[in-house]
Amino acid sequence: MDHAKYESLINDLSSIEAEVATLKDKLSDNYSRTDEMEEITQRFKQENSLLKSKLTELEIEIENLKKEPDTFNILNSKERETLKTKIQDLISRIDYHLSADH
Repeated sequence: MDHAKYESLINDLSSIEAEVATLKDKLSDNYSRTDEMEEITQRFKQENSLLKSKLTELEIEIENLKKEPDTFNILNSKERETLKTKIQDLISRIDYHLSADH
């Protein structure tokens, strides 16, 4: 075999080896990112499950409150007026703070 052809073949093999190494590194990076994404997805699934559970609990609580008669009518008229006054005062203070130039 001619020395020039041998050198050319060695250079080609070196080039292919470098490309394989680059592809190997890219594949390794992709596996790492895939693992990270799977972990993130799993955390989101767990969080989603927890939130669905909490939502179900709140919906049940709301339904139970709806079933209880006069749950929201437990205050007598004087207590309602006092509460109404306090709420109006609070609204006025909030309105003042929102409109004030600070």
